[in-house]
Amino acid sequence: MRLPLYRSALVAGALAVSLLGRGGVASAQRTWRVRAGDALSVIAERFGVTVEQLREWNEIDGDRIFVGQELRVRGDAAALQSYTIAPGDTASAIALRFGVTVEQIVEWNDGLDPDRIRVGDEIRVGPARRRVEHQVQAGETASGIAARYGVTLADLGEWNPRANIDRIRAGRALVVFTDEPESASQSIGAPYAGRLDSAVRLDGHRAYVIRDRDRAWATAETARWIVEGFDAVLSAHPDAPRVRVHDISLREGGSMHGHRSHQTGRDVDASYYQRGCGGRPCPMWRLPPEQLDAERQWTLFRYWLDKDWVEAIFVDYRLQAVLYRHARERGATQAELHRWFQYPRGRDYPLGIIRHFPQHDDHYHVRFVCPESDPDCR
Repeated sequence: MRLPLYRSALVAGALAVSLLGRGGVASAQRTWRVRAGDALSVIAERFGVTVEQLREWNEIDGDRIFVGQELRVRGDAAALQSYTIAPGDTASAIALRFGVTVEQIVEWNDGLDPDRIRVGDEIRVGPARRRVEHQVQAGETASGIAARYGVTLADLGEWNPRANIDRIRAGRALVVFTDEPESASQSIGAPYAGRLDSAVRLDGHRAYVIRDRDRAWATAETARWIVEGFDAVLSAHPDAPRVRVHDISLREGGSMHGHRSHQTGRDVDASYYQRGCGGRPCPMWRLPPEQLDAERQWTLFRYWLDKDWVEAIFVDYRLQAVLYRHARERGATQAELHRWFQYPRGRDYPLGIIRHFPQHDDHYHVRFVCPESDPDCR
C-alpha cells in the first residue's frame, strides 16, 4: 500500500536519536519536514512550542513556509519515553503496545537482545504514537481508515487481531496507533448550524486561486486534504489549469452570507476543471457537460474518495453522467460506482457520495468527513 503524502513526509522528517547506552536518555534534536496543510501555528501546537520559537530557531520572518522545508523543533517533544519490563512481557508485545517495531526498540536501546529482556529492566520505547479507538462508520473501508491515520493495513491487522480487516463492520472499534497529531482545530456542530475553533486558513497553491482569504478558514484536516488532492492532480497532470476556490468558512465558523452551510470548516466550493481555460483560472459559470475536463476532475475526486475523506460531493446531475462514464472507463468497479455515484439512478435517489444539488452546474461543493479528533462534529 502506498503511504500517503503526509505519512511519507513524517518518515522523511523522523527523529534523529543519539543514545547514551542501554536505558540511556535520548539526546536529540528533532526536525520536521513541512507537509501539505501545515502552518507555523499548527506545527507549534503539535510540538508544544510557540510560533515565535519556531521563527527564532529557523530564522523565519513572517509566517510563510513551504512543503518539503525542514524545520528545527527543539524541546521535550524529542525525548524518548521509558518503560519498565513487567512479568510476561515480550519485545513484540511491548512494540505492539506502543505502536512501534521491535527493530526500533533495539535501535533505541544499545546492546538490547529482544529475545532476552529481563523483568525490572528499563528500556526506551521511543516517541509514542497517539492511541485512537476508531469507531467504524457505515461505508468506511480498512484501507481508507489506514490512510486517514498514516498507517498500513498490516498495522491495523496486527493491532486488531480479532477483527477481520478485509470485511470490517460498521460499529466496530479499531485500535490505531498514529503519528498524526490530534489537531487543535475543532469542527463543532452540523454544517448548517455550527462553528469552528482554532481554524487554519487555506494557503495559496499553484493549482488554485483563493477568491477571498477571509472566507478560506477550515479545520487543519480539511486544509491538508484539499492541498493533497490538488497535489495529486498536478502530479498526474502537470499542465492542469488553475481553478478557483471560492468559500470554505469564516474564521470562527457560523453563518456566512450566501450559504446555508459552510459553518464548520468542512465545506468547500470550487470551480470545475474545464476545457479551454488557457492561462487563466477556470471560472465559475454554468458549464455545459461537454466542456467539463473529466480526466482532471476525476483525478481530484478519485483521490479524495479512495482516502474516504469525503462525506458528499454535490455535482449537477448532467455533469455526474460525464464523470460516471469517465470513471468506468478508467477502471472503477461496479461496486465503487454504485457507492460513489447517485447517477444513473435519478437525481432524487438518496444515495451516492457524488449527488445532485440544484445550482451546482457552475461549481461543485465538497463536504469532508468529521475529523476523528473532533468529538462535537456532526
